[in-house]
Amino acid sequence: MPEYIRLNRFVECANHSFSASSLNKSLIADPNGIQVSLQDIPSKYSHEISQQNKATWRIFRESTVSVIGQRKFDWICNRYRSRINFTHMERSGKPLLPEHVELFSIGSNQLLARDVKTRFPEKLRAITRDQLNERIRLVQPFSFVGKYQDPVKIAGSPGSFPAFFFHDKVLMDKEKQLLFSDVGRLSFHAWMERFVKVIVNRELLEGQLIPAPGQDGRIDYYKLHRKIGTGDGLVAYALKPAAADSTLKPIIFFRPSQWAFSNEDAFETYLNDVQVNVGEMGWKNAKPLFDQLMQDPHFRRPDEKISVAGYSLGGAHAQRFLEFHHQHISYAVFYSDPSVDDATAERIRDKMNAMPRRSVPINIQIFRMKGDFCHYVGGKHAGWGVVHPDVNIQLMEFDHENKKVSTFYLHSHRIFDNTVFHYQMQCIESSQELFNHLDNSKRGADVFWYERMRRLWGGVAFFSFYGISETIKLVSWIFGVKILRSSNDPDF
Repeated sequence: MPEYIRLNRFVECANHSFSASSLNKSLIADPNGIQVSLQDIPSKYSHEISQQNKATWRIFRESTVSVIGQRKFDWICNRYRSRINFTHMERSGKPLLPEHVELFSIGSNQLLARDVKTRFPEKLRAITRDQLNERIRLVQPFSFVGKYQDPVKIAGSPGSFPAFFFHDKVLMDKEKQLLFSDVGRLSFHAWMERFVKVIVNRELLEGQLIPAPGQDGRIDYYKLHRKIGTGDGLVAYALKPAAADSTLKPIIFFRPSQWAFSNEDAFETYLNDVQVNVGEMGWKNAKPLFDQLMQDPHFRRPDEKISVAGYSLGGAHAQRFLEFHHQHISYAVFYSDPSVDDATAERIRDKMNAMPRRSVPINIQIFRMKGDFCHYVGGKHAGWGVVHPDVNIQLMEFDHENKKVSTFYLHSHRIFDNTVFHYQMQCIESSQELFNHLDNSKRGADVFWYERMRRLWGGVAFFSFYGISETIKLVSWIFGVKILRSSNDPDF
């Protein structure tokens, strides 16, 4: 397989440049493309050097296309067009740089189901995990290229300051590549926590194949079946198992509030946070889309139960989903999320208590960190007052030993997806104690004061955020620079 050998040479050479911090080097391939070397970038290009560069680009392009296909090659060039104009650089004889190889490594790791189907036309659900793994290995030849960062240390917000204001697809895709790189060592709980707190902020693509820990300890795969977003602050991703022998079940992840202005619906998430009924704005227009999703046989079989997970604002949206679709759920997990309004929590209680007996119970887990004010927000949490024998509710409260840790850090910290974190955990399951903890009016004066202040100043904050967002949109329109982005915007 000479194409794979050639690509491996480019990857090895590029990584050598990154490891030696020699980014002023260009890659040069011999006429057969078997050997690739690093050379200093000259201040002026002679005809001979330009011809070498053209030959190197040609060998790299032909090798890449022969493996990943022309469609994927063009997709990468289009997606990262702000960083690379492949046709121009090849024709003009500009040097092939290590960062260009890195772009193709990042792009090929954004693996879509159609990339596999182009080479292997059978349906994914008709093949096993081993077969899917082999096909992925053949259509995604690039190993990791560039500087490595421990995925545990990648936060929910972007890894560079400019990306808070200007959308950077390369950085976002690079961080996705890193976050998926060590899935084999994660438990399913750790993977799910990483996904809902960090990965879900990276704007996944419909049809994307996502590695996950299987229930049997082996690598499994999800396919992103549908992205739901209406431009009102709610963004959710519905994932379904990709292989015939998958041990996974369909799951929906709800996205939290966005710190980066450059992310989709960033200001709309703030509006969801400060309105009287947290999350109501985002849920209202998205509800019909979830109703359609739950009736979609391509997402779940009629009798199949699913999982849902939400963090922060995403947890509030997940609670609202629970009200209407609890009968289809077997597992719901909430991380550091606010409560909903009393009326919504009471409707959830009434509907769940009125359910007939179930063969598959509903397991609800709520994770809170002491010192995190987010769960002071709202009235009652979903699960309050539920006494149905087939609904199991657990509230886990974690107490960090270092009292100097900031509130924001406590809110975003990953409990399971972590290596160093000292804490004590209390698991609350007895009904009366649990219901008292899920009712903010009974949690003490501090909680009551915090929610009262939020409601008092929420209107001012709502119109302030709205005014700022409209001002930014006006400035963007005047200068022709798009800053705020919507989940309604088309992507590729």
